[in-house]
Amino acid sequence: MASPHPVSDPLADPVAGNGSSPSPGSRIGEFSLLRMIGKGGMAEVWLAEQTSLKRNVALKLLKPELMSDPQYVKRFQSEAKAAGGLSHPNIIAVYSIGQEDGWHFLAQEYVQGATLKSFLQRKGALDSLTALHIMRQVASALQAAAERGIVHRDIKPENIMLTRKGEVKVADFGLAQLMGGERLNLTQEGTTMGTPLYMSPEQVNGGKVDQRSDIYSFGVTCYHMLAGDTPFRGETAIAVAMQHLQTPPPDLAARRPDIPPALVSIVNKMLAKEPADRYPSAQAILADLKKVVRAQRDAGEADSIELSVFEVTERAPSLPVRRPWLILSLLSLLVAVASAAIGWWTHPGVPASQGASVREMSNAQQQFHHALMLVNNEDAFAAVERYFPNDRSWVPRADEQLLLLYLKDVQNPARRSTIEKQISKLNRHGQSGSRQYSVEATIAKAYAQLHWGQAELAQTTLTANNLALTGPAPENVQGAWLRLFEEVRAARMQSREQNTGRPPASNSNAPGANETPAWQPRNPPTGTREAARQTSNRRRT
Repeated sequence: MASPHPVSDPLADPVAGNGSSPSPGSRIGEFSLLRMIGKGGMAEVWLAEQTSLKRNVALKLLKPELMSDPQYVKRFQSEAKAAGGLSHPNIIAVYSIGQEDGWHFLAQEYVQGATLKSFLQRKGALDSLTALHIMRQVASALQAAAERGIVHRDIKPENIMLTRKGEVKVADFGLAQLMGGERLNLTQEGTTMGTPLYMSPEQVNGGKVDQRSDIYSFGVTCYHMLAGDTPFRGETAIAVAMQHLQTPPPDLAARRPDIPPALVSIVNKMLAKEPADRYPSAQAILADLKKVVRAQRDAGEADSIELSVFEVTERAPSLPVRRPWLILSLLSLLVAVASAAIGWWTHPGVPASQGASVREMSNAQQQFHHALMLVNNEDAFAAVERYFPNDRSWVPRADEQLLLLYLKDVQNPARRSTIEKQISKLNRHGQSGSRQYSVEATIAKAYAQLHWGQAELAQTTLTANNLALTGPAPENVQGAWLRLFEEVRAARMQSREQNTGRPPASNSNAPGANETPAWQPRNPPTGTREAARQTSNRRRT
């Protein structure tokens, strides 16, 4: 594609085809480079601003010394396209791929947080409940990739991100290859993708791999989380690799007798030497993990878990967190997402209310967590207020969840009155407590108006409440609310372009360019997933 920057552009000169690394302040197409944040075997990763959308991205640039090699360029493009086909809340999103100013690049979601590796270095072995939160989200990501025929090939703590909102995201699917692709060679420099500490036996042997290889590497990662170290160590990569082939892992139950036996069995099954002896899919892992969580919840353990330790980075001054239990509620929600993801995607629409099935808990907080674990159950969230009408902390959060569920069905005329009432209710919470709820109510109102054929009124609703239609989104608009907000703003941009006779800006070659927007209500499965990605790090007033 043609570059919008002329060769004489002083920002473009430092990086245009001279074979050297770019520098901060350089510009590649619409991306302004801010600082380098990492290096891999094939690429450099930069924090960059995508100027057209005023957002930060992680920009992966193919290393200068490799750009002249057609094989590396082809492999980079193939991997980028494979990654771009994935859309899942537990996978770092790929926004676009392309070539500008002599550079091959991949622009992906910039995640603020820390890797699981650094988290384990600080915390050591994790308690079983914290590990379960992480395991279920990673398994959900692996299942989504497997459904697209993609094997990650390098699952390890370094490639698992823990965000400041408590989400878990798998990174580096840009290194994935489609099933049946080239085989790996442990000794050929530049082609081995697995990391010896986490490499599957079939990778060591250079054999064909499928999702069961990722399951083995995931099992090693889970062992590391629970035991505090990997099962195999050695002085050389070959020494470690041979243990993956021949040596049983040290008994996890002996190292951690406090871990539920069922959880130990799950990890052991993932670590089977023969692929046929492992779980056949990540979906099967999710089913067993769900049983463990249910058993611990029934035993009264899951409701009392303290997960404030999951704060993976220092909070930025602009995003203070004054309520440590917010991390808990988000993690509980995300666990519910991971465990029930398959069921959601195969059952469109919002499930019917199950009134009598919602039991009363001992307090509003536990009632809210119970609703999160039931997943997508309207009456479970309504039960928070029904059982604890005087609570001023958890009832608003339940109403927030209810509104997101209702908005998923926004194009159903029978829902309109319910949505309008719930918007008013959330706004009242904002007037009497946290202003954040008023902001969310405004976004919900504009989003509903947009889908009710009132696009101009939707824009007026935002601007009248000091929510700008251009520029960066407010810092306190996060998760699902950010996606709703951006959809309303995108509709305005599309309308303006059509009125001026210009087609909407797009890149038909970019991954996902022709896909349905993530919060499109005509696609209930995606809407459901996004409804679970709640606001975090709120500014409470």
